[in-house]
Amino acid sequence: MNVKNLKIELPKNWKETSRMGTENQIIIHIYHINPLALVDPKNLEDHPMPSSNPNVSISKVSVPTPNIRPLNDFYKGMKGAIASGFMPKEYTQQKLDELWSGMTKTKNAERPGESDLASDIEVIQFQDEEVAWQALKNRGMMPTQGFDVPLPGGVTMPGMPKNMTMADILQGDMLKKFIPKEQLGGLKKMQDAIKEVQQKMPKIKQDLEKEGTRYREGKIFDCKAIFLDSPNHNSPPSTKPATSSRKKVSGMGMGGGINIGGSGGYSGIPPLPKMSPKPYSAINTMCMGFLYKNFIIGGPLLWAINNLPLGDTPCYSLTQTKEVKTINKEGGVTLTSISIVPLPSNYAQEGYLHKEEVEKIYKNIILKLNNN
Repeated sequence: MNVKNLKIELPKNWKETSRMGTENQIIIHIYHINPLALVDPKNLEDHPMPSSNPNVSISKVSVPTPNIRPLNDFYKGMKGAIASGFMPKEYTQQKLDELWSGMTKTKNAERPGESDLASDIEVIQFQDEEVAWQALKNRGMMPTQGFDVPLPGGVTMPGMPKNMTMADILQGDMLKKFIPKEQLGGLKKMQDAIKEVQQKMPKIKQDLEKEGTRYREGKIFDCKAIFLDSPNHNSPPSTKPATSSRKKVSGMGMGGGINIGGSGGYSGIPPLPKMSPKPYSAINTMCMGFLYKNFIIGGPLLWAINNLPLGDTPCYSLTQTKEVKTINKEGGVTLTSISIVPLPSNYAQEGYLHKEEVEKIYKNIILKLNNN
């Protein structure tokens, strides 16, 4: 099949911006739309609501949000800092606009302002499954062995040993037969550079092993895969009970002091359900790519999967609310305060970036390749 024409199904809050490649290899650039970019900013702030009764006050309480912001927030913040004089004089609005254009419009690396993540998906087609699997295994061997890895699928060439490696090809004399004489100088420089790399590989391998970094075979989506395991340099979470620094909010039930952890009853905002913390692991694991039939599927988006939050991570709804009434009597007059507060929800329901959605993208690719 022509993978350049591969159509992948994306969840509704993901979009493709560009793709590049050939008949057998494609890199697809996609981005995730942050739901906060689609919400009226006013709904994210405390503000009074109109009331027809002078004895009834109504207020809309701000929605506590996760610390996952659309890129537009960066631009707005920098623009405000420049206008307020907080930035160095040489950092002008023009420089900011140039930076913004580079961040959002660079071909094949676009990241629109409504996004919170932009990344690539890679699909490579090989002649058969054996060749594809060897090519994928080489990804795990080359960081420690350099070019001293088998040719994919055990490919042989006339006059060369059956167990030849990529280094044998790149450093041997065979390439000279296919390169014009005027380019032989460039070939010599390349071969010298490869020789230098190969000389450093034993030390690199030793350092990686000492550090605890290793490449291994495993499975993802029920497919053979190559993983990179590396030490987790973050300390284990403290087992000591945390002390709260939240302040009780006063006045009209406004929720300005409430954080994403929930209010515990402040301002009538329902507390978020408790979620078991992610088990601590001394090892960080990254999938470098997986094999499906004669295809290698990977890309930076796949590498990020294990670091994404789960879809059932609690948060507050951007649209669902309830009314909380507070009644007071002053001088024989009944005063009613109504706070419109957000209801508990989770990342998947609200459209925040989460692990299962990215997994679904890759599973859809497998289904698409299976049907071709």
